Amino acid sequence: MTAEIHTLDTVNRHKLELEQCQLGTDTINKSGQAIAQDSEYISKVIKDYITNKDSKTSSKPTSRNNYFNRQDVVKALTGIQLSYKPEYIPGQKVNINTEGFKYALMNGMAKLNNSAVPRSMNQIDGRTIDFVEMIFGAFLRDKNISHAIKSLLLTLQIPVVKTSLLDNNFFYDIKHPARNVLDTVAHIGIGIEDSNDTVYKTMELIIEQLLRSFDQNAVSFRTALVSLKRLTDIEQKKQKQNEQQTKQQIMQEHARQIVLTELQFYTMSNKIPKSVQPLILNHWSTLMFHRYIKYGKNSEQWNEATDLLNLMIQTLKPLDSKEEWTSLQSFYMGIVNTVKELLDETRQSKEKVYMAVTNLKNTYIKILADSEYYEETAITENSYDTLDSIPSSDADMGPSPVDVKIESAKIKIESLPQQVKPGTWFEIYTGEDHPVRRLKLSVIIQEDARLVFVDRLGIKVLEKDAEEFSHELAIRKSNLLDDHSVFDHALSQVIHSIAATK
Repeated sequence: MTAEIHTLDTVNRHKLELEQCQLGTDTINKSGQAIAQDSEYISKVIKDYITNKDSKTSSKPTSRNNYFNRQDVVKALTGIQLSYKPEYIPGQKVNINTEGFKYALMNGMAKLNNSAVPRSMNQIDGRTIDFVEMIFGAFLRDKNISHAIKSLLLTLQIPVVKTSLLDNNFFYDIKHPARNVLDTVAHIGIGIEDSNDTVYKTMELIIEQLLRSFDQNAVSFRTALVSLKRLTDIEQKKQKQNEQQTKQQIMQEHARQIVLTELQFYTMSNKIPKSVQPLILNHWSTLMFHRYIKYGKNSEQWNEATDLLNLMIQTLKPLDSKEEWTSLQSFYMGIVNTVKELLDETRQSKEKVYMAVTNLKNTYIKILADSEYYEETAITENSYDTLDSIPSSDADMGPSPVDVKIESAKIKIESLPQQVKPGTWFEIYTGEDHPVRRLKLSVIIQEDARLVFVDRLGIKVLEKDAEEFSHELAIRKSNLLDDHSVFDHALSQVIHSIAATK
């Protein structure tokens, strides 16, 4: 008992730690979402940052001729759009190399400068670029985005920078195609773990086409978004089909194990007459299998099947008293007819079912006739053709192994945080010296607290015990992945960062 309490306390402590941690993350996310939705506040923060309103330094007015105009900046960006290819390397510092980017940009603009007077970038354009680079830095810090997808997002830096310079609504329009492209790439890629993935390669081609075609309007982003959404639909359809097959296979195998366990429980220490074995071990087990699949363990249909199974097992034993004989002869035809009626509802061979039920009936007649309590007239006078209710058995079977396991499983499942539910993505611990996997929780098997995880294709990869997985989440070996708007999340992080420095 003490060990059980200790285990429960440990589970609850791990659960509390994770939920407290998640609560903190949720608080940040919710406040970030609130900021992302407050366009007026965003506008003020961005405007103040870009115009360097809070700067305490002052400078003398400088001639406009000393600065490149915005069209020159955009033209120079177009010049390096295909050649500038930053790449995210796991383990590196996640700060964007803004200075390196600006250096490449300034070199591009220098080629456009035919004036004898050296020029530089004006403050507004420079700080607009800085702001966009901060957003991309937030992408790299976002643990919900896979390493491969971070590299893909980085290739969109220049088109996004150009968009921010050309379109004043970019930071405030939640439906802007450039923002939606970033979000859609991250959404499709939540389960992609390497750059050799075929979907990754497809997105890479879409982005490469965008880089080749994007000039000074959002048409290329809209075209890319259409292609990405089409890719999303195709992949979701394939994943749904595969996952449905995976779930079906998992539940069918689980149902077979449940039925086998229940049959073993009810038949243990009981010798089933050979003539009735095909009925119970084949036909009745098939009925139980389909009832579990269709209705579940807690249904009336399942209870009816197990209760009738138990009744058959108990009434096929030798009779020990006159009362048992009288009772059996009064309702054995009710058992036979009810069994036939239920089996006829299944898709089993009608001929084989008829033979199995006939054998059951003949076995009952033989048991009654061979008994020392046999009374010939009583059979015809007192037998009932229907079974209105299943008579209770005097045998104290106790809870079945499945029922015992269910009680234990409830405790394990209750240890899971609320966020752990089918359809949620996780970064899963797969053992020491093995890389974590990005997998989606597909099924929670209630009877034994098993969690089944699938990959982005909907194919089963691994299973976890609920208690074990709850512990992994608590100590951060495994982590929940939030399939959020990566742009809104990054924007809120940047806004928070700027506000915190004031």
